[in-house]
Parts: sequence; structure tokens; C-alpha cells
Amino acid sequence: MRFTNPQTILFVADCEQAARFYQTFGFRETFRTPISSPVKIELELDGFTLGLALPGPAAESHGLSPVVRGHRACITLWTDDIDQAYRSALAAGAKDHEGPHPFLDGDLLVAFVEDLDEHPIQFAQRIVS
Repeated sequence: MRFTNPQTILFVADCEQAARFYQTFGFRETFRTPISSPVKIELELDGFTLGLALPGPAAESHGLSPVVRGHRACITLWTDDIDQAYRSALAAGAKDHEGPHPFLDGDLLVAFVEDLDEHPIQFAQRIVS
């Protein structure tokens, strides 16, 4: 048995709006269904696939019970410029959660925002000594 191409799926209120938000960070669209008024869009960044899906169709088609409120998943994006990443996210409509700050005894800088559907996004930058 072999597994390939793992993907995280976030339940969102509007697939196209969420896709535009994540494209701010370099994600590129690789799949959508249906073409107009999509119920799912897949995006890829550096080998990672992020799915954005409407909760209603997932519940109806697959018998799932999507959780649509609260911090139910966290996406981490590594960057070489945490200040710019943080500002770009806020400019794209993210909600501020915690600005850039040292973490792990100063080995990292991290910042948190919430996307348009309240999923936390962590930006992380390694500090080079």
C-alpha cells in the first residue's frame, strides 16, 4: 500500500474569495469543480496542496459534519521576510491575531493572522545568527 499527494482541505464560505486570498502568498490554482461557482478549489505551493471546499456540498455528498467556526486548522508559511508577509496578509483582508515576535528562544520570528474564514495562518522566519 502506498499513499501520495497529501492535501489539507479547509471549509470556507466562498471558494473563489478564499483562493484569491491564498494566491497572495504564491499559491497557484490547480483544480476547481465546477468551473463556475466552484464547491472546491485546489491550490499548490512548493509541493503542498491546499483544498478549499464549501461545507454544505461536503456534508451532502460525503456525510461529513464540517466545523465552520473557530481555529480548526492552522496553515504555516515559512518566509524570509516576516514583516512583509504579515503586512501583505493584512492588506489582503486577513484579521490580525499576533504580530511578529520572537519564538523558541529567539531562533524564530512568528506572526499569526486569521484568513477570511477565521483559519489561523502562522508566518515563521528562521533567525540566522
